[in-house]
Amino acid sequence: MAKPATYEMLKAAMIKAIETGLIPRHPHLDGYIKSWESLALVIQAALEATPDN
Repeated sequence: MAKPATYEMLKAAMIKAIETGLIPRHPHLDGYIKSWESLALVIQAALEATPDN
């Protein structure tokens, strides 16, 4: 079973996604919250697809 995505993973991914333009800059906090939740699902799926070592 994959470990859950950590806060640090999500924070780093969100910062990079905004820097690269993958996630647009939002004028309101709720835009970032929706993006954060979506990004969490993407990272969790990647962790679950990673074979155990």
